Order: sequence, then C-alpha cells, then structure tokens
Amino acid sequence: MGHYEITHSALADGETRTNRLTDGNVTIGRFGMFSYYEFKTTCSACRFRLLPEPRAEMRLVFVSKGMGIGVKIGEAKKAFSVGESNCAFVKEGCAQDITVYSDGPCELFMLVVGFSDLSLPVADSPPHLRSFLTAGERTWLLDGQDMVLGMRKIGVIQQILHERKPVYLQHAYTQLKLAELLVLFLEKAGGFGNKGAATKLRPEDVERMRKVKDLLYEQPAKSYSLVGLAHAVGTNEATLKRNFKIVYGATVFGYLTARRMELAKSLLLAKELKVAAVAQEVGYKYASHFTAAFRKHFGVLPKKLLRVIVPAFSVLGKLETIRAFLFVA
Repeated sequence: MGHYEITHSALADGETRTNRLTDGNVTIGRFGMFSYYEFKTTCSACRFRLLPEPRAEMRLVFVSKGMGIGVKIGEAKKAFSVGESNCAFVKEGCAQDITVYSDGPCELFMLVVGFSDLSLPVADSPPHLRSFLTAGERTWLLDGQDMVLGMRKIGVIQQILHERKPVYLQHAYTQLKLAELLVLFLEKAGGFGNKGAATKLRPEDVERMRKVKDLLYEQPAKSYSLVGLAHAVGTNEATLKRNFKIVYGATVFGYLTARRMELAKSLLLAKELKVAAVAQEVGYKYASHFTAAFRKHFGVLPKKLLRVIVPAFSVLGKLETIRAFLFVA
C-alpha cells in the first residue's frame, strides 16, 4: 500500500501545488481562509495522511468517483462511495487518514476551513449543525449517513479546479467559489432532516440504502420500480422510501433523475450524440420525455446546449472548461 503524508499549512496564499504519485496525483491549494485538496488516483490500495494542524478545522469531503474510500478522524471513520459527501470536525493537533481500496479510479475533493475563521450565527443554526459547531470533538456532521453530491456542488468544484480568469481576478474568483461550496453544503445539510432519525437506523439498513444508491449510479439507464429495488436489497417499498430519504436527503427517483441528467450532459458534450440517442442511453424510451426532464433539471433544452457549447468547445479545446461553464443552479 502506498503511504503519503501531506499538509496545506506550508502553502502561501494563492498557491497551488501538485504532488505526483505513482498512480495519480494530489493537488493542494490555499486561497484566503480556505484550503482544498484534490485527490485523483488509480491505485487499488493507498493511504494519505493529512498531518496535524495547529488549529481546529472543518473539512468537507466530496467523492466524485470511486468506491471503498475511507476517511478517518481519530476513531471516527466513514466509508464513502461515488456521489457522497459529508463534513468532519478535526481538532488541532489531530492527523486525518484517507484510505482507498478500489478496483477503479478514485476522485475526492476536500474543502478545509478553520473554525476560527468562520463567522456563522451559531444560535440561529439547525440543532444538529449547532451541536456540530460547538461540540469541539472529532466527529462527523452527518453521522450514520452521507449526503448526495448534487450537480450544483459538482459544478462549483469543477469551476474551482478548471475555470480560469484573468490573473488579477483568479484569486478572488477561487476564494468566492470555495465560499460558495461551503454555503451550498451547509445549506443542504441544515435542511437535511432530523439527524437523530438517521442515527436510529441500524447499520444494515444504512448499507441497504447505499446498495440502492450505488445501483442507481452505476446503471442509471435501467428501468426501476420501488418494489423491485426494495426486494433487491431485502426490504420493503415503504421502508426503502423512508430510509433512502433519511440517508441521502433525496427521493429514490429524484436521485435517479439527477444521475441521468448528469450522464446525459456528459454524453452530449463528449460524444456530441443526437438528443434521441442520448435519451436512449440514459433510460428514456421517448426523446420528448427526456427533453422535458432535461429542461426542468437544467433550465435549457438539450438542442440549445449543443448549439451553444459544441462550437465553443471547438474553439476553446478544453472539455473541463466547457463542463464547468454548463453547471447551473
């Protein structure tokens, strides 16, 4: 197993640094009150240790690719798979371990901000967020569950990593986008529902919901029913509906639609397929139904997306830039 020790404390404000690994790389950046890590690896077994920092920090974890990613603070360890996010409180002087056991590529983005830099009105926060902000213990904000990494947050992460502004504006732009990502996460987490309800779920119930989520993510084009999904993981329809919403903050078919739309946009950009072909690829029998769903999700028709973006892609020649531009609220 590869073992790498990394830190963000040595970076100057506005600096980014990429550490090349045998099977990937880690990019670290620091902008104002925020730091971030981008982990990309194809290694089937590796460990990263974030060295102790002199202050307590909030660290937001977003997994955009991969399975079997463990993130540990002290004895509080969580396992992540693609499309999940959460937030950890890390005390001063505490190291943090990230382990990867995966058969394929893994990508993880971590946003870091010191608690002393935050100016949140704690008294007005939802109870579970208030407890997290005032506990002073190594813990996870969403205990026993993880939040779905939505398209809007994915878009902001892509903008942070790939959007380029004039030199005199880049620092301000990146700092504002990091702040936006923090706000989007905390806003969603604040209305995530009753944290206590999730912690009352048995570990096996949480694991069933993870299996359903992984199935929807890996095979979004398939036709599903709540009854079929429930039986596939050994539960019933009512329990599936209730527990999936508790664990992921979204309905089963709400999550599936978001995943299909993400895949559809990638196909439109990368392969320049016709709308009807993309509709079939993501599980829609009728192109008209797909077009309506796409417009509802992104606020733009698939054909309009192609007319505007494909010519621009031929000029700019950077898929990451184009994708970043397309992520809408």
